[in-house]
Amino acid sequence: MRIASFLDRADVTAAVPVGGKDEVIAALVDLLVSNHEELHRSVLLQVLLKREELRSTGIEEGVAFPHGRVPGIEQLHACFGRCRTGVDFDSFDGKPTHFFFVLLIPENAEGSHLKALARLNRLFQDAAFRASLIEAEDAEAIYSAILEQDNRC
Repeated sequence: MRIASFLDRADVTAAVPVGGKDEVIAALVDLLVSNHEELHRSVLLQVLLKREELRSTGIEEGVAFPHGRVPGIEQLHACFGRCRTGVDFDSFDGKPTHFFFVLLIPENAEGSHLKALARLNRLFQDAAFRASLIEAEDAEAIYSAILEQDNRC
């Protein structure tokens, strides 16, 4: 599964606000709903924040994969955001989180989100790739770096 199959350029931002977990998720949800009229802010916030209550999606090395099953959507949606200074996202390693890859999963999806999460995990294990995302000038450069890494792996 290729990242380009579910990540649009318009759904990438280089300007995730510094704040708490709720503020970061709200900013990324706002990005998604501004680009996809079929998505509803309140539903997305409820799904993603409820998932975070179960267990943080902040893994390690500055990466988080907020995700959840969203009623009424037909296909996998995603967005990506970067925060250079980092945010406390309750990550497993206790370090600040810089990269947020949100996945919105259709309720009837059978395993496609697991493939997407596995693919993302593989991409973000590369320290040089993470460094390139921190250094990227803007959202366009970030999107290009993600697609290049996706083609390499």
